[in-house]
Amino acid sequence: MATSPTAKTSSATAASAKAAMSATGVFAAEVLSPDATSFPPVYEAALLYSADHFDAAEQTLKDYLQTTDGKNSIRAWLMTFDFYQLTHNRTEYDALSMTFAVKFERSAPNWLESSDNPDPRRKEKRERKDLFVLTPAMDGAILAEIDRFEALSNSMGSARLDFGKVKSIHAEEAELFAIVLQRTRKSKIPVWFNSLDTFAAQLKQGINDKTGRPLGESQGYWSRLFELFILDSKLQEYEDLGLEYAVAFEMSPPAWESVVRPTGVDNPTEPSAAASSTSGVGFPLNGVIGLGSKDMMQQLSLYASSQQEVAVDMSGLMRIDFAATGMFFETIRAIHLGQKRVVLSNLNELVAALLEVFGMTKYAIIMRKKGA
Repeated sequence: MATSPTAKTSSATAASAKAAMSATGVFAAEVLSPDATSFPPVYEAALLYSADHFDAAEQTLKDYLQTTDGKNSIRAWLMTFDFYQLTHNRTEYDALSMTFAVKFERSAPNWLESSDNPDPRRKEKRERKDLFVLTPAMDGAILAEIDRFEALSNSMGSARLDFGKVKSIHAEEAELFAIVLQRTRKSKIPVWFNSLDTFAAQLKQGINDKTGRPLGESQGYWSRLFELFILDSKLQEYEDLGLEYAVAFEMSPPAWESVVRPTGVDNPTEPSAAASSTSGVGFPLNGVIGLGSKDMMQQLSLYASSQQEVAVDMSGLMRIDFAATGMFFETIRAIHLGQKRVVLSNLNELVAALLEVFGMTKYAIIMRKKGA
């Protein structure tokens, strides 16, 4: 008997999930025992949805609702409603609502008109139009690039600055760039960075090369580093650099300022419709958490550092990509290990089930959004 594509996808995803849980040292025994070969259907669907296998997730839910256990599982119904809401399938949602009302003699969850957002797969994978790759001239100069970056960030209202091609930078260029970034920050234009660690190391090398010389010779490197750490919310790195600066020049470093950037994955200037329709309490997580969401996790960690109880509002979160579950898990676990109480609230059923699979209940309180 041939194995269906859905079954093959489910098995592969289940195997990947077990491997990922093993790698993090966490195994949710109540969800899947180490010698089991498959997940319960609601968890299987959540994993498939997370892994971007939307068709397989939908089929898994449909098949489960045809079984006796599935028909009597309110959670399976609510998860299916969430799936159709998140994938903008109003036709299937309405059909399911009629069946639900007849079976349970109660109203189905309301369709949220404000969640009429595009398919999250298209939203998530859209190419960023505000990406600026800093490309030095033949002689390595980047002065012209600094002007171009400022023009692009002003026109787009946001920017992702890629330092990958920069191999060196002069102190004068660094100082000018710091001034431009200060103007960008004061205009409240959010900026993200690619290859920041490598570029920061170049600036630090410039500082080391000027050690023992007048401040004017290295001011550009210091100013650029301080501004980068402020914009990227790297408080610890800023404080370490500030201490070096104070010791070297017997004067205070620039003042720290908190910068809050939008938490979407692709286009930070377009918050998800689901997020705009809710008014949760705590740190908001919106859109899709993917491998490109490191900034979002850093902002969450920074927020948690000043809280004893860390409330995270996930009402605007559509999905956690399977490849990013480890990053999200480690962020929450680190906050928990800092002797803080973490509350993840307003989760849709698919995200809630995914976190349960990965044993998140050991490190945070999970509160699903109210169902029907």
